[in-house]
Amino acid sequence: MSPGTNPHPAKGRGICVIMAGGRGTRFWPLSRRARPKQLLALASQRSLLRDTYLRVAPLVGPDRIFVVTGADLAPAVAADLPELPASHIVGEPVGRNTAPCAVLGMGLAARLDPAAPVALLPADHHIPDDEVFRRQLDRAFGLAAGGVDVVTLGIRPTKPETGYGYIQAREPEAPGGPWLGEGFVEKPDAATAAVYLAGGRHFWNSGIFIWNPDRFATLARTHLSEVVGLMEPVIRAQGTDRFGPALDTAYRECPAESIDVAVMEKLAGFGLLPAEFSWSDLGSWDAWGELAPELEQGNRGQGRLLPVDSTGNVVMGRDRLIALVGVEDLIIVDTADALLVGRKDAAQRIKDVIARLEQDGPPELL
Repeated sequence: MSPGTNPHPAKGRGICVIMAGGRGTRFWPLSRRARPKQLLALASQRSLLRDTYLRVAPLVGPDRIFVVTGADLAPAVAADLPELPASHIVGEPVGRNTAPCAVLGMGLAARLDPAAPVALLPADHHIPDDEVFRRQLDRAFGLAAGGVDVVTLGIRPTKPETGYGYIQAREPEAPGGPWLGEGFVEKPDAATAAVYLAGGRHFWNSGIFIWNPDRFATLARTHLSEVVGLMEPVIRAQGTDRFGPALDTAYRECPAESIDVAVMEKLAGFGLLPAEFSWSDLGSWDAWGELAPELEQGNRGQGRLLPVDSTGNVVMGRDRLIALVGVEDLIIVDTADALLVGRKDAAQRIKDVIARLEQDGPPELL
């Protein structure tokens, strides 16, 4: 069904699948394998994962939320989300990108309620406007339940950002209907991003997708047939002692594929709701710095800071005093066993540090 059809269908109660894998390497040295970004309190006094859970639980309830994470993180996730049924926390034995996670999560949701629309959403974004988010998520559930294939929440760009993917869309065909998504656009160069910002037809890709379950199943069978075939026995085994062995077998053989590349980028004519809430993907330390408390001399962050003629720096410290003299636009992260110092405009290059550590660094630093 076209996204412009029946913009106000009866709302159905949805299901949320929170994708909580990943290592959050761009938040090293605070983010580690044993305690990655989604389990850190970067935007509030709670972890990003718990903030995500609390954002959706009032709308759908704990019994309609699944979390897919790494097997080694499952105990920490269970401790962080004690309200969730144990069977709703699924630990992937090995990382295989997002497509297996999505197929597995959607399949488990279908066993719970085959007719319910399902939201696939990241665990590590910052959205402070909980009530606004729930209102828009509820509307997206209603649209998907009413026949729209998939609805995404698009973020209106506030600057010509080159670090995000974009979605091109056109205005609704009917008053009050969703925008009509026309396709996904890779991360642009600065000049193209400026054109997108001025044109008003492009949105930042939030990574939040609300699916009509039948349509997802059809697309997954078309574009991810191998993954679907491997995950079907796992989904059938849920709730039995066969589930763990079936999960191990499937992931051992499963290809590493991205749901964005395999399915999302092949979509045409989907629904888009312009986000009415504030949003940050908290993708790196410089993005965190934009939200962090303001410190002396125009610096931002947390910790004991003593700046002398130093401004525009992002600082994260725990116990020790951090003194800065005559520097600007740096990232300084001080932990018990590692210190990071770098330029803000080189924040994405923290991945190079991780690569070096994976080669010859102590494993406890990863």
